[in-house]
Amino acid sequence: MRLARSIFRNKPRFSGRPVRAKVEHSFLTLKSTDRPRASSLRRSLSFAAVLALIVAVTVSATTAVQAQSQTAWTSSGWVSSGTIFDLTGNSNLAQNSALIAGHSYNLTLQISVPNTSTSTPNFDVSLNSRVLAATGQSVYWAVHNPSFPGYDRAIFIPGGKTVTFNYTQGTLRLSAYFQVPVNFTTPSATFVTPSGNVTESLHLPQNSVTLVGVVPVGSTGAGSFSASVSDQTLQTYANDYNQTAGLVPSGKISSTYSSLVNSILAEAQALNKLGLPDQGTTLLNALVPSSFPVPPSSSLQTYLLVGLAAAVVVVILLAVMTIRGRGKSGYSIGIINDVQKELAVLEVTAAKYDKAMADKLKSIRDKLSESS
Repeated sequence: MRLARSIFRNKPRFSGRPVRAKVEHSFLTLKSTDRPRASSLRRSLSFAAVLALIVAVTVSATTAVQAQSQTAWTSSGWVSSGTIFDLTGNSNLAQNSALIAGHSYNLTLQISVPNTSTSTPNFDVSLNSRVLAATGQSVYWAVHNPSFPGYDRAIFIPGGKTVTFNYTQGTLRLSAYFQVPVNFTTPSATFVTPSGNVTESLHLPQNSVTLVGVVPVGSTGAGSFSASVSDQTLQTYANDYNQTAGLVPSGKISSTYSSLVNSILAEAQALNKLGLPDQGTTLLNALVPSSFPVPPSSSLQTYLLVGLAAAVVVVILLAVMTIRGRGKSGYSIGIINDVQKELAVLEVTAAKYDKAMADKLKSIRDKLSESS
């Protein structure tokens, strides 16, 4: 019994330090792209320079970004339709929704065999080789219409990932029971940092994953069903992103700060695309509507408020840098000390115009002291 090699490829690869997700039909392949190395930052990097850069980006980032989209369910060839029931969540999966890693599913397909072949006796229906047996199920397959002319109980083995039917004209309704592995969306990647190599699990949505393939024995593919696969971390990021993106349009954050909000959305999206949605979520959570005061009337106060918001972003970005391999190195502590000094200057200036703003700056400076 042959498995359709032309449909399923099952060897994830990593090349180089950085990675970008690419799905080739069904399985994850990561290829290298250039990624900025943290070692390129000078030790003399000051908070003032970083602040100036972020303020510049804030002013120019006026276009909102969208969360990563998922690929729709796709059926082709003999496969004409499909429905998915989430056995873990005990509910029907909405059309075109992503499957969640770690969940078990019942995928029901309709397969239409267009003719009876005399030269090719059988065709195989195969599950993606990476999926597991569904929780609580003893078989992978169930035939809903045993009257299908191509169904032969003698050659139908429901406990295997591939089942065989006679190549006979007719319509087959078939269910596949399977579980998406919890690590389906979390490949490991190794990054080079000044303090050594760091291995980290990424979270990358898998689009156009071929879940089931139909192949006449000794021939090429005759049909397939594909969908996307996500995970809970990615789903949490997507929900938080959508909520954050609605803060300005809903009036929860004044439109005065729209450029800043859009800039942070873009930074979060960049982290998500690198496979770091949890860090993206942390960045999004910094945008708390209650932390944004009523827009000031003077231009000086406006600059101070933008500086305050940018300072929060810098603190978060520094935390991400620390998490990604440096620990409490002298390098990170040096930058934190610079941040504290600049915050102290802003604090003194802000106290002349807005005590609440000065208190917020002092709070950030105190948190930095605790971390260093």
